[in-house]
Amino acid sequence: MKRTTIALTLAAALAPVTLHAQTAAEVETAKAQIWALERSIYAGRAKGDLSSYANNLAKGYLSWPPVSDKPLGTETLKASAARTHTSQEQLDMSFVDFSMNGDTAVIYYTTHRTRRADGTPCDDHFETTHTWLREDGKWHVFAGMARLAR
Repeated sequence: MKRTTIALTLAAALAPVTLHAQTAAEVETAKAQIWALERSIYAGRAKGDLSSYANNLAKGYLSWPPVSDKPLGTETLKASAARTHTSQEQLDMSFVDFSMNGDTAVIYYTTHRTRRADGTPCDDHFETTHTWLREDGKWHVFAGMARLAR
């Protein structure tokens, strides 16, 4: 009996994890929810308000903006969100793609910035990816990377 219990326990521990296979409708719903969250982050940012971003962070958040030489974490973003900002930034966002597996999703999009926060005209193009985690039914941004488009 002892060997059987050990064998069954070992077999269960080594069994592959089966992730929930989403339906097309579930993927589309998640994509729409996350894209709306992304747009709200940038809408707030255009007003100098980073709270939409800071309030949607997952534990362990880390993101690499194109203006930084290394990834930045929760503390940096929340400290920036706590300061009063003014912004004249203008940009357009374009959805590129989306992937999802269980409670993890990655969204890909581009932005075209035509005015910086200080009002300086520009013609900056960025490619961005954010990884989102669903916890307790709500999506939280976990990781990201943005780069200047070539």
